Amino acid sequence: MRLVKRLMGAGMALMLTSGIATAQDWLPEGADVSGIKVGVTTIGPSVNSYAATYVEEFERYSKELGLNIIMLDSQADPARQSNQVQDLIAQQVDVMVIWPINAQAIVPAARQAHARGIPIVISNSKIDDSGKEFTKTFTGPDDYTQAKKAGGLMIDALGGKGNVVIVGGTPGYTVSNLREQGFRDALEGTDIKVIDAQPANWSRERAQSLMENYITRFGSDINGVYSADAGMGTGALAAVQAAVSDGKLPADHGIAFTDATLFAAGYDAIKRGEYYGSILQSPKEDAQTAVRAAVLIGLGEDVPDLMYMKTPAVTKENVDEFERPVF
Repeated sequence: MRLVKRLMGAGMALMLTSGIATAQDWLPEGADVSGIKVGVTTIGPSVNSYAATYVEEFERYSKELGLNIIMLDSQADPARQSNQVQDLIAQQVDVMVIWPINAQAIVPAARQAHARGIPIVISNSKIDDSGKEFTKTFTGPDDYTQAKKAGGLMIDALGGKGNVVIVGGTPGYTVSNLREQGFRDALEGTDIKVIDAQPANWSRERAQSLMENYITRFGSDINGVYSADAGMGTGALAAVQAAVSDGKLPADHGIAFTDATLFAAGYDAIKRGEYYGSILQSPKEDAQTAVRAAVLIGLGEDVPDLMYMKTPAVTKENVDEFERPVF
C-alpha cells in the first residue's frame, strides 16, 4: 500500500480529539491529501438521523479537503458490510474507515484488510477485542462513559430510588451493549431497580410501541425511562404523554427520562421540562474525527489508539449553553 510522505509531527495527531475542525487548520502547509483513497463502510444513513448526519458530514468534509473517498452503505446488514470490506480491498484503498454493525462479525473482514496492508480506522462503534490488532485507531464516543453519565442523571432525577425501564438499541451491537452496561453500573449501590430492558433497534416508532407495552405491564410503577439515544427516548415520551391523555397513567405521575445521545427532539423536550437530561454527542464531530484520522494515517503519521469525542451532560439547567443538535 502506498503511503504519502510524512508531513507532520506526531503531536499534531493528538489535536484531533479537541472538537470540530475548521477547514484545513490541522493540516501542515503544503499537504496534499488528494492522492489518498479512503474506503468507508457505515451502518447506513437510513438507520436514524444521527447516522444520516454522520454520512453527510463525512462526505462534505472529505470534499472540502479534496479527499478521494468511496462511501458504501451497509444498510445495517453485517454480511453486506463484510462484503463491502472485500470490495474496498479489491479497489485498493489506502485507508479504510469502518463503522461496525456487529463487533464480532466484522473481525474476519478486518483481518483480511490488515493482511493486505490496509490500515483501518474503526469509527463510532468499537470492534471486538479479538479484532483490535487489525486496526490503527478508534474514533468516536466513549459509549460506556456516556451511559454512566446518563445513569448519574437518572439518580439525580429520582433521588436514588425507584423503578426504571430501559429502551435499548440493536441486540449484539457494541454501542447497544455498552450503553446498557454503563447505565446499569451507574445504578449500583442505589435503590433504583431496572424492572425490564428491551431493544427498540434505534427506532423512534419501535420505542413508542415498546413503551406502550411497558405502560400496559407496569403502569405507574414506572418512575424512569432510560433510552440508548434521544430518538428512542422521545418516542417513549410520546407514549407516556398519550397514556396520560387516555387516562392510562395519572396526570400527576412524573416519569424521568434520560438517554446517552442528544437529538434535536430531546433538546426541545429538555427545554420544555418534559425530559430530564441527555448526553451531547455530535455526529459532525464524529465524522470529522474519523476523516482526520484517516488522512493522518494516509500521510504516514502515527495516531492515538483511542480518539474519544467530548460528550457533556445536558439538563434544563445548562441546555442553553449548547446549540440545538441538527439531527
